[in-house]
Amino acid sequence: MTYFIKLAPLLLLTGLTSCIVTPLPQDIEEPHLRNCSPLPNCVSTEASTDQHRIRAFNLSMPFTSAWPIIINSISQLDRTNIIKQYDGYLYAKSYSDIIGFVDYLEVLYIPHQQRISVRSSSLLGISDLGVNAKRTALLRKLLKEKGVIQ
Repeated sequence: MTYFIKLAPLLLLTGLTSCIVTPLPQDIEEPHLRNCSPLPNCVSTEASTDQHRIRAFNLSMPFTSAWPIIINSISQLDRTNIIKQYDGYLYAKSYSDIIGFVDYLEVLYIPHQQRISVRSSSLLGISDLGVNAKRTALLRKLLKEKGVIQ
């Protein structure tokens, strides 16, 4: 019984932790964003479930013109730092206002569909209270206002 009590915090933390999202390597032949876990703390344009799926970000201008605006728009998001970026891919971390929880934001250009895939997910917790959906909605609004997406 004592052994279980010592392990309880570790088990609880493990149960509340999503996968740590690392940046996509640049040399992947057919890159795609990771799937969301079953927990309601992730949204993605590539999600296979309604709970996690957000509408596509279809480009309304050439990628070469859109990409610098996308980078600039993400850097305008509150408490968001771009960690890694290469042509057609961006990986950023966002931090919650009060406690500083970490969320991951990824953007990936899909050339044959003339769109960008977007994924925003929390590192910790069962629910994100809609924060990731709000973040992607704000990004959508910024890019739409700038004429980058339809």
